[in-house]
Amino acid sequence: MGSTIFINNGGLKMNKKMKSLFFIILSISFLTACNNQTQSKKKEPTTSISKDIKTDNSIENELINENNQEFVDKVKVVNSELAFAVTYNDVNQLMKDSELAVEGVVLSTENYVNIDKATDIGNPLTKLSFKVNHVLKGDSSLEGKKITILEQGGYISAKQLGMKDKFPNLTEKDLDETFLVIPDGHRPSVKGDEFVAFLSSESYFNTGFDFYEFIAVYQSKFEYDKNSQEYIRPSDDFAEMLKKADSLDEKKVIEEEIKIEKEINDDVTELVEET
Repeated sequence: MGSTIFINNGGLKMNKKMKSLFFIILSISFLTACNNQTQSKKKEPTTSISKDIKTDNSIENELINENNQEFVDKVKVVNSELAFAVTYNDVNQLMKDSELAVEGVVLSTENYVNIDKATDIGNPLTKLSFKVNHVLKGDSSLEGKKITILEQGGYISAKQLGMKDKFPNLTEKDLDETFLVIPDGHRPSVKGDEFVAFLSSESYFNTGFDFYEFIAVYQSKFEYDKNSQEYIRPSDDFAEMLKKADSLDEKKVIEEEIKIEKEINDDVTELVEET
């Protein structure tokens, strides 16, 4: 899947040419990550994940406490628009395509930046320590245990984006400029989030530890809503879209999307209740 990147809240202080290249680097990073995720080869299934995992290859990751709100307020927000190769509107298809389907809660998060050694450009991810409450598909022995999930989106610095080599005159302050990348405006998970996840242990890069990924970014993630007591997939702001609809036909298309989302949310909620 491809992605286009937009800066929503400021950016590096650089000239027009540098800004253009900055956007291109971000786009390439996400395009490579999404395409490789859909074309990756099968890994051995993950059966257990150790606690407090660390990797020896320091170039591959940077750890940032993203639960620190003071830190979050200082970064620039970047919205990545994703174009999916596969659209999931049916829970049966999610179950079929996933290696593991679980319900549980996020215990902690860390920032993880994977650096492509060929390009020296990073891809921002969020590393989740996730407690499995219920196994809906896959290895039932994981129930009650912790697994690691790498989620698309997270924090990344200008240096990790390869800007140092492109612009040698940038100061260390410029290179330390940090961005929070959010896919289609949906923030990465934080501590305490409870959700259903449809996962795979397939990956296009090595980390030194076992992990799972969502099979279709947020399309395969259903967050628990305490008010409705349902599991709801992140989606567009349909209420706002209906207000802005220019025609009856456009309104009907939006209403059909609302119906599809409600049906799949209901099906996932029922799946958990039956477990």
